[in-house]
Amino acid sequence: MKKIQSGDSFQRMNYLYQISKHVVEKNAALSSYYNTLMINLAKKSVLKIHPDIKRQVCKKCRCMLVNNVSAKMKFKSKKKSKIIEWTCNTCNTKKSFPADKNNQKTLWLEREEAEVKDCNNYEK
Repeated sequence: MKKIQSGDSFQRMNYLYQISKHVVEKNAALSSYYNTLMINLAKKSVLKIHPDIKRQVCKKCRCMLVNNVSAKMKFKSKKKSKIIEWTCNTCNTKKSFPADKNNQKTLWLEREEAEVKDCNNYEK
């Protein structure tokens, strides 16, 4: 069996991402702190963060972008392409991404099938 290099770092980044997503409703500053830890850990370990995860983090204040909680989401049409524009409620930074071709209005990571339901190893 092949061992993954920096497996512990990936597990810690995953945990920091999940806890940041759960905390954002109660405390946006704490969510920002966890995301800062996750990004700094990735830089220190020279690991890449998945693009879908990067899209959920504000580049300026590093707060988790959750629709109607910490950010506002708008759909815009430019010529033949559709764009999703996120505006952070904390720092008013705007991010825009191309919309899904299947007209899905959420990212895959925001859907229920992406979340891990079994958290026996972590205390709440």
